[in-house]
Amino acid sequence: MSFFLFKKQPSLSFVFDIRDSSISIAATKFTKNNKPEIILCNNYRLKYKDSENSSKYLDSMITILDQAIVSIRQGLVKIGNIDPINKYYFFLGSPWSISQSKAIKMIKDKTFEINNSVLAKIIVGEETSMGKGLKSIDFSKNWNLFEEKIIQSKINGYKVDDIFGQKTTNLSIELFASFMPFELKNKLQSLMNEKLNKHIKIQSNSSMLSSYSFFRDLYLDKNDFIYVDVGNLITDIYVVRDDVIFDVISFPFGEEHIIKKSLSKTDIPRSIFLSYVNTNHHKMFDKKMSEKVEELLKPALSLWLENFKKTISAVCSDVNMPNNIFFISNSVISEKLLKSPTDFSVSYPNTNIVNIPESIINGFINNSTKYINEPYVKMDIIFVQQNFIK
Repeated sequence: MSFFLFKKQPSLSFVFDIRDSSISIAATKFTKNNKPEIILCNNYRLKYKDSENSSKYLDSMITILDQAIVSIRQGLVKIGNIDPINKYYFFLGSPWSISQSKAIKMIKDKTFEINNSVLAKIIVGEETSMGKGLKSIDFSKNWNLFEEKIIQSKINGYKVDDIFGQKTTNLSIELFASFMPFELKNKLQSLMNEKLNKHIKIQSNSSMLSSYSFFRDLYLDKNDFIYVDVGNLITDIYVVRDDVIFDVISFPFGEEHIIKKSLSKTDIPRSIFLSYVNTNHHKMFDKKMSEKVEELLKPALSLWLENFKKTISAVCSDVNMPNNIFFISNSVISEKLLKSPTDFSVSYPNTNIVNIPESIINGFINNSTKYINEPYVKMDIIFVQQNFIK
């Protein structure tokens, strides 16, 4: 599925996936009509993770990003790759971006032709309207629109892939827009200018759009689903109905909160506790020790589930709750959340939990299996191949 009319030339590129507590960078070779190939991929952890102090949090991320760019460029030299990096693709997750969707309709008494001028008239002002509500977010009061895509179009109530040149009296479009803080945009651009010693244009998209594109293409028969992304500090959720993003929601409770909540019930040091969790996950404990670890985790996992249920219930009733929940378990903690599907089903009947293994994503990228626990940047790479490479 391609959201873009114009595509870019293939090249060796950096693909960045920036999340709440880490940055993944994949140096990737893109070639027309072939699978992309990862040349090198590394993950870098943020040292400062207190999102309540947005200034220090952002500075920490930019510092790690600076160090990461130097590190991966040095890594390419070490493996003998001297190809120039010609393109930089940034994919931003929470809290660095916020996304929204909106249904827009245009109904006329007379037939009109759909062209860029008509679409501009429909969309103009909608971004401002969608962005107004973001001023209440504590992270920043000034947000910049960096992504705007029509993800579905209908003519006279019927889905149409190519609307340009079509004539109708009834047009419906689903607009998806993402925003980043102005401060983040400026610092990203300044960093890239400094590293390259020249002004370049960077391509920015949301991590949410790349995952939506991937799942919609992978499961063509599933038009209604929920995607759950458990981050370190934030859990992001979006609800898809009739093949479009109906709502985007999140709550500030992630893996770090599960770990801290579990540690509050014991004197065990953090490193040892995590070692216990990992060992128990691989079934290397006896029954008594295993039950002890599970008992420590249970209250925290239950609290996450309560937050999940409350968040979903705010936008979905029993009647319109999608049956399919897509989930990428990228850690031992997130896999624990999937251990009991009955609890995770939010008490709605016929809920189907679909755990997406990284192996499925690997099938779309050459050399992908060399780099494990990187499903998100891999979905970004697939998105770039589909939408920017000609």
